[in-house]
Amino acid sequence: MSHLEERKEKTCLNCGAGLYGRYCHQCGQENLEPKESVWHLVDHFFRDITHFDGKFFSTVKYLLAKPGFLSLEYMKGRRASYLNPIRMYVFTSAFFFLIFFSFANTDKIMVMDKMPETTKEGVSDWLAQKAKLEKRLEKAKAEKEEDSTEIKVNIAIAEQKIAAAKKIYGDTNTRKFSVAEVALLLARIKIDTLKNIPGKPAEVVGTTNNELPGQDSAHQENDIGFFDSRAQEYSSVAAYDSAQQKLFPGKRDGWFKQQVIRKMIEVNNEFKKDKRGFFEQLREKFIHSFPKILFISLPFFALILKLVYARRKQFYYTSHGIFAIHLYCAAFILQLIMILLGRFQDVAQWKWLDVIVSIIDFAIWAYLFVYLYKAMRKFYGQGRFKTMVKYLIINLLAIIMNSILLGIFVLISAISI
Repeated sequence: MSHLEERKEKTCLNCGAGLYGRYCHQCGQENLEPKESVWHLVDHFFRDITHFDGKFFSTVKYLLAKPGFLSLEYMKGRRASYLNPIRMYVFTSAFFFLIFFSFANTDKIMVMDKMPETTKEGVSDWLAQKAKLEKRLEKAKAEKEEDSTEIKVNIAIAEQKIAAAKKIYGDTNTRKFSVAEVALLLARIKIDTLKNIPGKPAEVVGTTNNELPGQDSAHQENDIGFFDSRAQEYSSVAAYDSAQQKLFPGKRDGWFKQQVIRKMIEVNNEFKKDKRGFFEQLREKFIHSFPKILFISLPFFALILKLVYARRKQFYYTSHGIFAIHLYCAAFILQLIMILLGRFQDVAQWKWLDVIVSIIDFAIWAYLFVYLYKAMRKFYGQGRFKTMVKYLIINLLAIIMNSILLGIFVLISAISI
C-alpha cells in the first residue's frame, strides 16, 4: 500500500469504473492522487526493490531446499507469497550469463588442440635475439661467472635460422615463420648439407628433399582446406554458380546443398591461411548461443515431461512448463555459486581454499543430479521405483534433445560467420 493520499473521487483514473474502496475491482489500480513528489518516487522505488528482494530470497530458499515444492504450490494456486516463475527465470538466467561471460573460463570450451600455432618469427626477430645473445656472451666472458656454452649454442641456432630463411626465401626481413615452418627450413638446410657428404645415397637425399618445403610451399600446411572437397574445387562462389549453370537442371545440386557449398567456399577463401581464426570465431558464436539454446530447450523439456507423464491428466503442459522453469532456475543458481567460488579461489590463491572449493563443487554437482529426482517425487507424487525409471528416461531424452539442439546451433554458428 502506498503512503500517498487517497482521492476523494470514487472513479478509477485508469479504467473509469466506480470504486467501492481504495482499489479498483476492475483493474486493481489504487485510487491515489496522481501528483507525486521526488521523495515519493524514491520511496516507491526502494519499496519495490525490497519487496522483490524479499520475495526472491524466500523463493530461492524453497527452490533449493525443497525441490518440486514451488511448482506444487503454483499448481495449487498459492502464488502471491513467491516470485513469479517467469520473472524468476528472466532474472536468474540474465544474472547467470552476465557472471558466466564475465568470470567463467570460456577459453577451454571448444578448444582445438591441433590447430596450427599463431606465434611466428622472422629474420628480424632472430637478428634481435642474436644481438642480445652476443651481448650476454661478452658479459659472460668478462665476468667469467656464467657458462657460455648454452649461449653459443643459441647463437648458432639463430644464425642457422637466418641462413636457412635467406637461402630459401632470399633477403627478406618481413616474412614470418611458424615453429613447424622453422623446423622444416632447418631440416632442408641439413639435407642440402648431406648432399656434400661422400657415400650418401643420392636417392635417399632426393626422396627426403622432396618432402620438405621449397620456395613456394613452406606455408603449404596453412593452405589445406578444412571443408568438403567440393568447396575446395572452386576458387569463388561465382565459379561454383557458373559450373552449376552449365549442368542440366536434374544434375544440379539442390537449394540447401548449394547454400552450404557457397558458404564453405566463402569460409575457405576467408580463413584459408588462418584456420585458428575460423574456429575461434565459431567458438565465440557458439558460446554466446548458450542462452538461446537453454531458452529453446525449456519448452522441449516440458514436452518430454508431458510425454513421460501422459497418463497423469491433472498435469497440463503449462504445469510441466512451470516445473521445468523452476528446475532451470535451480541449475542456474547452483552453477552460479560454483562460478563465483572459482573466481574467488583464483583471486585469493589460498592453497587450503582449493580443497574446500573442490568439495563444495563436488557436493553441488551431486545435488544437481539428485535434484531432478527429488523434484519429480515431490511434484508428481509417485513412488520411488516409478520415479527412478522415469528419471532415467527423461535424462536420456534430454541428452538426445540437447545434442540435436547443440548440433543445430553449431551449424548455424558456422553459417553465420
